[in-house]
Amino acid sequence: MDLDATPFRAFVKVAEHGSFTRAASELNISQPALSAMIKEMERRLGFRLFDRTSRRVSMTREGQALLVNAKRVVLEHDWALQRAREIRSNDLRLAVPNMAPMIAEHVALTEAFAAFRPQARTDVLALAPSRLYRAVRDDQADLALTLEPSAQEELSPINMTLGAEFETQVLATRPVGLLAPPGHPLAASGRARETALKGMPIAVVGRAHGGPLASAISRWLTELGADLVRSGEADAISLMRLALRSGVAAVDIGWFDMARPVVAPSLRPVVIEGRRLASDLVMIRRQRAPRLLAETFWRFAEARAGTGAEAPSLAAT
Repeated sequence: MDLDATPFRAFVKVAEHGSFTRAASELNISQPALSAMIKEMERRLGFRLFDRTSRRVSMTREGQALLVNAKRVVLEHDWALQRAREIRSNDLRLAVPNMAPMIAEHVALTEAFAAFRPQARTDVLALAPSRLYRAVRDDQADLALTLEPSAQEELSPINMTLGAEFETQVLATRPVGLLAPPGHPLAASGRARETALKGMPIAVVGRAHGGPLASAISRWLTELGADLVRSGEADAISLMRLALRSGVAAVDIGWFDMARPVVAPSLRPVVIEGRRLASDLVMIRRQRAPRLLAETFWRFAEARAGTGAEAPSLAAT
């Protein structure tokens, strides 16, 4: 049984190089062996794939007609073998936002799972938020962690495909607040009514943590009458530095408490009283039969999130 799609791969390589010599070199076989393989393939197909002369090799019309399908056979074969390797290895492929190592809940979850399954291998793929969904959809990752505005606040990519393509679970929720630098009017009390934000300059996050979250926060503050301050570097950590430099309050999306004592220890968290905005740490996966280790991680995270599920046992996984 040929698990390497060898004849089709040989045909594609000769077609790509227009040379048996170069194709044989890339395939790491001798030229006579390659020629014999192509001749046998032609015999079984019932037509010639190449016209050969002493100086050149060119595809026949029949060969040109077959080439697209042959490339597809090779590609599908490579995907199948990759899938077989994944099934055999049972590694967990976890896509996370670029700044995930500074999110306490992410660190706690992955470290707890490593203690629970010390022999399991987890491949972490750090990506921009806009690529997390694509990584799961294209099977580059089994699961992904992402920050999203709470479902009732914003039509996020998750909400648009929920039930049709992705399955989700909320691992934690944090309120959106502000960070006030020393001397700022809000720094003394650490609390502010919504009405106090009218006309106040507030630095807002950009798309570094996802377009839906940035949009929800900007719309919320605009409705409260705040004067939005936008920066070229608008991730949560950069906003902390901006608040210290400029003296303006900055949005606190709630997930980077680990970084604040190092980056900007003098900033004061400010709770917004009234109609509060929240964001979720969400785990997503496709609606399909998961690999064993991915299912174990999903159920483990579900149990930690307090959804009532019991942590899976080592014997069962």
